[in-house]
Amino acid sequence: MKKSTWWIITVIGVAVIAAVIFFLMKPGQEAKHAGKVKTNQDAKDELLVSFTDQQLNNTYYLHDRALHTEKLTAYPSIAYDSTKQLLYYTYTDEDTQKVSIRELNVKKDEEKTLFTSHDSIDSMRLSGDGKQLYLRYNKDSGEQFYVAMFDVNTHKVKVLYPEKSKDDTVSSFAYDPASNHLAIQHYSLKEDYKKTDEANEKGRDPEPTTMKITLQTGAKGKQIARISQTINDISFSPDHKTLIYTEVKVRKEKEVSTIKMLDVETGKTTTLVKNSKDVHILSAAQPQFSTDGSSVYFLGVAKNAKELKDDTGRKAKVRTIFEYNIKKKTVDAAWEKDGGIVNNFTVNR
Repeated sequence: MKKSTWWIITVIGVAVIAAVIFFLMKPGQEAKHAGKVKTNQDAKDELLVSFTDQQLNNTYYLHDRALHTEKLTAYPSIAYDSTKQLLYYTYTDEDTQKVSIRELNVKKDEEKTLFTSHDSIDSMRLSGDGKQLYLRYNKDSGEQFYVAMFDVNTHKVKVLYPEKSKDDTVSSFAYDPASNHLAIQHYSLKEDYKKTDEANEKGRDPEPTTMKITLQTGAKGKQIARISQTINDISFSPDHKTLIYTEVKVRKEKEVSTIKMLDVETGKTTTLVKNSKDVHILSAAQPQFSTDGSSVYFLGVAKNAKELKDDTGRKAKVRTIFEYNIKKKTVDAAWEKDGGIVNNFTVNR
């Protein structure tokens, strides 16, 4: 791939992008050309954000504070321990293509590598006690994805789901640090291949693969939903009674995304946020509840968003992290930065 591949950094599970010239900046040092972060000054939550500029400098922000900047080599995953001020992030070596989990002590400006492997990691969530990282994990470029647990002290990886199936694969997961619950979005590889083959034979778009959501509590798992529609980015409400996700439908050859909620107990779904004339919801909107549950953050593109262009002429619009107030039914910009793309974000808890 060419340098311009940074434009397609969109969702958890995106393939590793091409290697770029390695250039490591000191922790906390932001690129001079990066510009300022625009945030909602009334925001009640801290957002942990991964942002890549047009020069492929990737910066990790805790709200408007740059924690670390370095040259991007692959889709980045992040987690943050507020108590210990530890930033966890993934880094892929451009020569060996091995992925590492790195730990940066922000306060002491000290960094160390905890884990290195040919396996891939494209999502991380920190446990409530700060002792484990939950990962979306792929073994040595295989077809299946798993939910795995990484112990930050022993540096060992343990696969949690699926343990035995060779057909079941994980597309995303949610972790609730308060209850230690996992919600796993998964589907059948065989069904996915079958629907793709049928669509190719008939010359049409494939039908959505059935998405299943399993609630994992300890060693026990309970399937709580089957959704015959493309969905992305599940996450828990603060009381872990509700899951939220992005639903994607194709209408007149265009993707239309909505943010929906799923009642964990009943399996009932309701629509929460739709596209409007002012805000376009991304297909990988990464919706997440605020810490008090009164609002939802998600990735979208504003009506008058600035358009960026790379050296090959590809175009992309600046993405904004929006906040939807559930009671007032209003949408406001929570986090935005010109000159690049938001890769992913989490509400820091």
